[in-house]
Amino acid sequence: MTASNVEVRLCTPADLPLLSAREPGATRAPEYLELAARGNFFFVAAFAPDEVAGYVALDCRPETELAPEMRTLWVYPEYRRRGLGVRLSKAIEEIAAAQGYTEVRLGVDPENPAAIPMYISLDYTPTGDHRTVVEDGVEQREAIYRKSLTIGR
Repeated sequence: MTASNVEVRLCTPADLPLLSAREPGATRAPEYLELAARGNFFFVAAFAPDEVAGYVALDCRPETELAPEMRTLWVYPEYRRRGLGVRLSKAIEEIAAAQGYTEVRLGVDPENPAAIPMYISLDYTPTGDHRTVVEDGVEQREAIYRKSLTIGR
């Protein structure tokens, strides 16, 4: 499977069976599709011919602390090192720019050895700020990164 065989696009409710097949019992896809239906939330996935290769979300809701915030950039292991993380990131950056935003932000666990180099390679820079988030009942500290959408365009 090459990256050129993978389509990166906004998810629709019709994609739920394919998204759910990849992670039986997972609740993220239904939750993200519901948020997208309400507006100001964009759920993008990389679709290989028979399965989902990865996904990302862009949260532009007014109540979102870091709006527009990149959330949950994930590429499944067998699809890594093929440029899909770059394509997914660019897809949400284009959406953010079309919505009138000049930057995208994200929070990442400062102890995540794989994510930080990837975000830096995508031109995200640390702001020096941190936040505490609670996910699934677990409190976690995150470092805040940002990317300008106007520099170099």
